[in-house]
Amino acid sequence: MREVNRSLVLALVKEGGPVSRASIARSTTLAKPTVSAIVDELIADGLVREIGPGSTAVSGGRPPILLEFNARSQLVVGAHIGARRTTVAIGDAAGEEIARREFPTPTALAAGTDAATATGGGVAPADALRMVAAEARAAIESTALPSARLAAVGAVLPGLTDFHTGVCLLAPNLGWRDVPVRDILAAELGAPVYVHNAGQAAAVAENLEGAGGRVGDLALLYAGTGLSAGVLSDGRVFHGVGGTAGEIGHNAVPGNEEPCNCGNVGCLETVASGPAIVRAVRRALKDGATSSLADLEAFDARDVTAAARAGDALAASVIAEVGAHLGLAASWLINAYNPAVVVVGGGLAPIGDLLLDPLRAAVARHALAPALRGVEIRASVLGPDAEVRGAVLLALQHSETYYRVVFRA
Repeated sequence: MREVNRSLVLALVKEGGPVSRASIARSTTLAKPTVSAIVDELIADGLVREIGPGSTAVSGGRPPILLEFNARSQLVVGAHIGARRTTVAIGDAAGEEIARREFPTPTALAAGTDAATATGGGVAPADALRMVAAEARAAIESTALPSARLAAVGAVLPGLTDFHTGVCLLAPNLGWRDVPVRDILAAELGAPVYVHNAGQAAAVAENLEGAGGRVGDLALLYAGTGLSAGVLSDGRVFHGVGGTAGEIGHNAVPGNEEPCNCGNVGCLETVASGPAIVRAVRRALKDGATSSLADLEAFDARDVTAAARAGDALAASVIAEVGAHLGLAASWLINAYNPAVVVVGGGLAPIGDLLLDPLRAAVARHALAPALRGVEIRASVLGPDAEVRGAVLLALQHSETYYRVVFRA
């Protein structure tokens, strides 16, 4: 109960400040001595500070001493380790970003390689994580704030993660398997580390700061190099018993024989992702289809999108087909979780209506009418910042300064 009261008082100062002890007592119905004791403790911990007297009440008497939240009292690290690029952001205790570093993700080992016995062909996961930690330390140093203020680290990866153990179980696009991310980063940075997948992090960020609008129940379809989902239930990340909830991209699509990086065959990700767009175009060109893309020696999903916008029929049809597959995935999320909002995020979201129109049409065909009623399908607002913002926010949710009673991952 003391932790609840402390969180309640801290949240009122953080969200409603400047505020007095007396107004906190009135707002919480806590006894004034209890409020004073908690405030004194928060001041001693550096989380709250007195900023001087406020206005004197109409009835007269001594003016109250106002309190405000000290946002720079603690720091958090948010690290998004992407398939190609890694972003490390430093946030203060109010979630404001105060430093950022971006760099190419250290070259991964080949998929399936045993990281413990690897002797070449890429950077071992443990070494890659130490590089990420070094960048985080450099970013903290750039803030001129003491590194001792680091309260928590949020680490986000494109793959299956076990939140409970902090292990990356499988990240095919990194070539990682059974990597103890939490333990390695905690040893390097000296702070608690919380590990989530990219879909979960993006869902939290979009809900709190983007397209979600702080709804209680949200599903984010994360489509980029791979495909996954992040699900919020009553405002909390749904992890599942083993922490792997949301890996919708590795559900099998009947009739699909495409091999997946995870080791299985026919996964949805192989027909509904950025690489899937490129493969589909290449197959069509090989079969004799005409397209402006045939003149390019190499191209990616962005090039296909540009061609589609310029009127290339092949490019547009491939994107529409991928959108239909993503709509099928969205219908599964709607039927299974009945969210109020489905957000389409990840690297494919900027394609826009070329992708979203066939996605919405597929949802209308496949989702149960009662589950679909009232559901809104929205594009990401945060774009490429969603993952790292989610990493920062998740770190905050686990730190002492965050109002954990309301929202805990």
